[in-house]
Amino acid sequence: NYVPNIAACTLSGKDSKQICVVVDDLTSPFFSGIVDAIEVAGIERGYFINICGKMDLKKYTAHFIARNIDAVYFCAEIKSTDERYVRQLLNSGIKVLTHFRFNRYTDEISKIDMATDKAVEQAVDYLYKNGHRKIAFITIFGEKDSRDDRLDAYKAQMCKYGLEPRFTASEVALSPTVAAGRELLGQLLEKYPDTEAVIGVNDLVAIGAMSEAQRRGLSVPEELSFIGIDGIEMTSLVTPKLTTLKSDVKKLGKKAFDLMLDMIENNRNAEYIHELVLLENESVRCKNNLS
Repeated sequence: NYVPNIAACTLSGKDSKQICVVVDDLTSPFFSGIVDAIEVAGIERGYFINICGKMDLKKYTAHFIARNIDAVYFCAEIKSTDERYVRQLLNSGIKVLTHFRFNRYTDEISKIDMATDKAVEQAVDYLYKNGHRKIAFITIFGEKDSRDDRLDAYKAQMCKYGLEPRFTASEVALSPTVAAGRELLGQLLEKYPDTEAVIGVNDLVAIGAMSEAQRRGLSVPEELSFIGIDGIEMTSLVTPKLTTLKSDVKKLGKKAFDLMLDMIENNRNAEYIHELVLLENESVRCKNNLS
């Protein structure tokens, strides 16, 4: 029943066998799915996974260094004012995995992300092929917020089809929740009451928007179609079931762990873009060939 003292091992120059995952919202089913997959992969290789859900990078950095953490995965957004803490981690020999929007220290870190821009393009394509023309997009980010590429992808794809972009972007960044979706749909319909279809920035926002439409007496999908992004389990629990661009969360989490392991064991950095796949459910109406 011998258990090695990890602290003593790290003093002798060995790896601590600890990884930290920093997320914006631990309650998000999408992020919790990623964390679960990372933990499963970590256990198989003898790693302990620490989860951090309150973004105070100054305090975190001190703890990461003091505990000789092997690698940190930032699912959360790294503010420009916090970039110096990433530098401190790297200087301390701690490996860093983050998203592609973080454009500092590129030669020293690994990056992973989802192809959300392509997912939005697919969503517009799918709605267009089903006869929709007045397609709207709702996002929790501001119109000029650099943290997300989905709104720009939506605008470009609408212009490709010669359609007018119609969207609602929050003035102040909102949490990606069902409540946010309800609020954003209300704003959208005030501005564009004749909207035929809505793309949500993620599934929770799309579900909230769909719920608000039904509360207002609109029939889904007969009067208003909806499509989300992520493919969380909740999409199959609502009525109608939400059509979505689905991410393989287990694969994404496993890949994140593999990238960190490669940095730790082989000192090798890499990049990975995760593709999403259309999951057709019941929330989009086909308007083609209808009188």
